[in-house]
Amino acid sequence: MVQTIAELALIGIPPLCWAALYRTRGVGAVVGAVLLAVAALLGAELAGLLPQRARAEAVVGYAPLTIVVISVGVLVERRLRGRRQRNERARFATVALSWYGVVVMLLFTPYYVLFGLRESLVPSTDLVLPLPPGYMATESSGGFDSCGSAVCSRRLIVTGPHGQPVAETKAVLRDWLTTHHGWHLDAAGSGTQRAGWLLDRRSASVDLVVSGQQVSVVLAGSDGWH
Repeated sequence: MVQTIAELALIGIPPLCWAALYRTRGVGAVVGAVLLAVAALLGAELAGLLPQRARAEAVVGYAPLTIVVISVGVLVERRLRGRRQRNERARFATVALSWYGVVVMLLFTPYYVLFGLRESLVPSTDLVLPLPPGYMATESSGGFDSCGSAVCSRRLIVTGPHGQPVAETKAVLRDWLTTHHGWHLDAAGSGTQRAGWLLDRRSASVDLVVSGQQVSVVLAGSDGWH
């Protein structure tokens, strides 16, 4: 609940402040459209609807970007309409946006980079899904095998076409993960990659494991301390 409220505040405050600040219909509409588009992109990123490698950069960059966009809009309107007359609503919005920038960039961002991005990464199944046509995956143990202080893991049990040997199923999965999901797997079907771009230095790994007549895809995510 707390995380949801924090995310809504992070996303929603800049557009709300601009709604109280704009003075001209044209500039208001352009800046508002940009703010709503950026907010929608960040919301989709946080909801897992977009590729997650850029998540950290999206979270950290959202506040500075929206503040710059609003500042440009205010300056353009000042050139068009002159200085703003005293307005309690605009004054409140300016104070709210200033506090938003201070809290997000001086408090939240350092904490998020230094601590949030060092928590054990829960690997997303998007790293290996979808599977090849004709293959199905089910998560064992509700999806999570373990989530300790250093590593979180989840296991997908893969079912191939009826009658296909498990060795062939593993080989097909290895080729598929390499060509369609960008993994660089060794001969045993194991590989590791960075979870993010620049800020998120945690890693995710995948292992193709044969146990009896089952082939499993085991995903693991590390923390940022090791």
